[in-house]
Order: sequence, then structure tokens, then C-alpha cells
Amino acid sequence: MSFSNTMSKQLHTSEQLLPSEVTARSETWLTRARNYPVFSRTWFRYRAQAWLGFFAIIDLLVLVIGWLADANMRKTLAVFIPLTLGSTALHLLGPAMAVWVRSRGYAGKKEVIALLLALLLGAACSYGVLSGVNYATQYLVQGSPGVELAVIGSVSTRQKNTKDATGRLTTVTAQASVAETAERPADSKEIDSKLEHTPTLKLILQGFSLLISSGLIFYTGGAVDFWYFFRQKKRMLEVMRQQELQQAQDARREAELRLSVLAAQVEPHFLFNSLAGVRSAILTEPQRATAIVDHLVDYLRATIPQMRNDGSSAQARLKQQLEAASAYLGLMHARIPRLSYSFNSEVNDAALPPLMLISLVENAVKHGVEPKIGPVHIAVHARRMEKEATPMLELTVEDDGVGFAGSSSGSGIGLANIHERLASMYGERASLVLKARAEGGVAATILLPLEA
Repeated sequence: MSFSNTMSKQLHTSEQLLPSEVTARSETWLTRARNYPVFSRTWFRYRAQAWLGFFAIIDLLVLVIGWLADANMRKTLAVFIPLTLGSTALHLLGPAMAVWVRSRGYAGKKEVIALLLALLLGAACSYGVLSGVNYATQYLVQGSPGVELAVIGSVSTRQKNTKDATGRLTTVTAQASVAETAERPADSKEIDSKLEHTPTLKLILQGFSLLISSGLIFYTGGAVDFWYFFRQKKRMLEVMRQQELQQAQDARREAELRLSVLAAQVEPHFLFNSLAGVRSAILTEPQRATAIVDHLVDYLRATIPQMRNDGSSAQARLKQQLEAASAYLGLMHARIPRLSYSFNSEVNDAALPPLMLISLVENAVKHGVEPKIGPVHIAVHARRMEKEATPMLELTVEDDGVGFAGSSSGSGIGLANIHERLASMYGERASLVLKARAEGGVAATILLPLEA
């Protein structure tokens, strides 16, 4: 599974607080939902609480103002009950369906289409709720269904109930009298005259009203949340990528620190053995003692800079490591005259992890040379090869010592350190392989990408 799909799946199933890089923390009850992923259950719960609380306050204020103004409360309720229930359905039904869609874990275009259909279905259902509640409210308040209680615009007629001569209740419609019309303010008559003679102005006002109402419907019905969901998702993926990169960097720094400790532990006992050899030979074989000291100095000069590297640079140079291996084998030859060695490098220079080659050479001396009686030879080879069209560096240290019979078959601490370092730096692209040679001894081969 790719990184994007993995992160998308985590985002779909997340009910946790969003990181501060994605959204600003808000503790107010009106905006607390923005702290959570859009179309999550937690987001929907806080969103519903904010909406219901807001409309409860608005309805309470309308009732108090109407009561203080001695307004017709039945007509007021006939308007605000359908408005409250219809807008609440519009605000909650579509997003509730979108929450269910989101919990299904769809991806790509399927998710986009499903969310859009959920919001549209919720809007259609809320229109049905609005119409039904409006019809029922008018029937209860007016006593006859289908009569509009809230009329938008000016009305030039009035209805009043009166009794005829027989005493029956009838409805009489009377046109507004000329006197009433004359009593209207001059600016009001002027506005009506302009509206009657200026169709363009009426269209502009109607368009402006339609624009405002459409914007409120889109905002209330979840269209803004639909856009914000994908914007939030994009931000979340970016934050997760940054977090993954930071974790990788932290892991690399930790690995480099661990490798620096491992590098400092590369067979330190040979130093004490060399000094002990100098001490034993200084009286009986002064020239041999001098040779040991000279080779020890060369070895330390070649290896100490690599030990000081302590992970700040993951790479050393092949040339330096060949020089260190030569100095070490020269030191071992001074201590063990029956040891001979040779070098063959087809690569002039390349990048190589610090102290990698010398670890193989030390392992060959410890497990192949020292246990064997009689002459023994160590050969070091470096060559370039191709693996799946990728240039690779092959380092081989061969010995004709006692072989696996006198060693730990490649399970020692030094070889385990090499395995760990290669895995930390190259993953599956690098390897360490130990094989028994037909003529006796062991061949240890490191294969890793060739880097200049």
C-alpha cells in the first residue's frame, strides 16, 4: 500500500484532534467542530450541538421580542417553526449521511461522488421536511392548509371577517381606500412607482435576494464543509508526510549514534595484544618490536579519523580503508610472521561506511589465522559489478585458515555489527555473505551500491 493510500485511510478513520498545523485550536462551543476531521462522528456531534444551541437562542430572542412588542404569536410561530425545523434538517441530514459515507472508507472519485450524493439527498429530504412542517403548522394555526401566512412584498388588499344580514360569518375583501393610499409616505409611493416602472431594478433586487438565499443554503447544507473536507485532507497528508520525514531523520540520527558506538567497539583487544607483543619482543627482538610499533602507528593514523567520524558522516573512502587494512595486516604480520597478505582493487576509490573493511580483515585474522598452525594467507579484493543494471561495489576478504570449523560461522559480534550497519544504511540493497572456500578457509563478501 502506498504512502498516500495509507495516510488517506488513517484520515478516514481518525476521530482524534487535528494537529495544530492543520487547524487552529478553538474551545468555543460554536467552532469546536473544526478541531476534528470534517465528516467524522466527533465533528458532527459538535457541529450539531453548535447549530441547535444557536437556533435555540435565536428562537428564544424572537419569542421574547414578539411578546414584548405584543405581536401575533401564532403567526410568528407559524413562520419560525418551519424555518427552524427545515434549516435544522438541511444542516444535519446531509452531513449525517456524509459521516456514514466517510466511515465506509471509500477512496478517490468514489468518495467524492458518494459525499456529493449524500449532501444532495440530505438537501432533498430537508426540503420535504420544510414543506411538511410548513403545511402542518399552517393547518394548526390557520385552520385551513395551503394558505401562506408569511407574504413577501407589499399587499394592496386586506381580508376581514364580517357578518351578513343573516348572521353568517363571511369574508370580505376590500381594496385599500384612496385615503389609505394617500396617507402612505411620499418616499414609499416613490419607491413603488420606481419598482413598477423599472423592471431592471426589480430583477437586480430579486437576483440579489436569490444570491443571498442560495449562499445561505449552500453554507447551511454542507457545501462549504464538502470543500473544506478535501482541503483539510490535503493539509493532513502534507503534515503526515512531514512527520514521517522527521521520524526518518530522527531514526537515522539514532542509527548513526548507535553505529558510532559500534565503530568504537571494533575489536579493541588487538591494541592490547600489540602492546603486549611489543613488550615481549623489545628485549629479545628489538627490530621486530620496532616494526610492530611502526605498523601500529600507521594503523592508528588510518583508523582514528574514521572512529572520530562518529556518525556525522555516514561514508568514508575505500582508499582510506584499504590503507587501514594494509597497516593492520602489516601489524599482524609483525606479530605473526607466518601470515602473508595481498591486495587487488579494480576500483580506484568509492564511498564506504567507516571501518567496514577493517572489520572483515580483523574477523579473518581472529577466526581464520590465529587458530591455524602453519602459513596462512589473506587476500583482499575490490571490484565493480552490475546487479539489475545498478553499479555495485564488491569487497571480498579471503583466508585459507581453519574455516567455519574454528569460528562462529559468521555469528560473531563484529559480523553482526556489519549486518546491522548495512541494513540501517542501505536496507535490502546491501548484503554480507560468508562462504566456505573449496581450498579451505572462508570468503566474506560485502555487496553494496557503488557511490562516488
